[in-house]
Amino acid sequence: MRPNSIAARTALRAVQRELGEFVRVVPRIQSDYSEPSPDPDRRIVDVFVVVSLTPETAPFDGSRRGTKINTSTRLSQREAAIWFDPTIYEALKYELREGDQILLIERPNEPPYEVSRAPESSDRGDVIVSLVLDGNK
Repeated sequence: MRPNSIAARTALRAVQRELGEFVRVVPRIQSDYSEPSPDPDRRIVDVFVVVSLTPETAPFDGSRRGTKINTSTRLSQREAAIWFDPTIYEALKYELREGDQILLIERPNEPPYEVSRAPESSDRGDVIVSLVLDGNK
């Protein structure tokens, strides 16, 4: 399927209709010496996106030569991302940046997330934003 084909756009809109939800985008300014603060040049907005939270466990192995200690544990983690329809992303009028906060306002028990890297366009034509748990909250 070509990225901006009618079929791709139609499929994305169908998925958004069924699985979409509102999230709050809180733009922030990052600093090396203080906690992130609100960015006055970019407005806080509620947008309709598809949210993906995928639980995952991964092994974490370690060893040390001197005393020959081998250890292994499993870490629980969660892959998180949001998918924007390109027209909704363009309507933001600014680019999301690493550190911007994302609040899942329709899931009140979920912790806040933050953007972990620059948004990417997918081969389906949507905009994918990878998230991590907000370590400041």
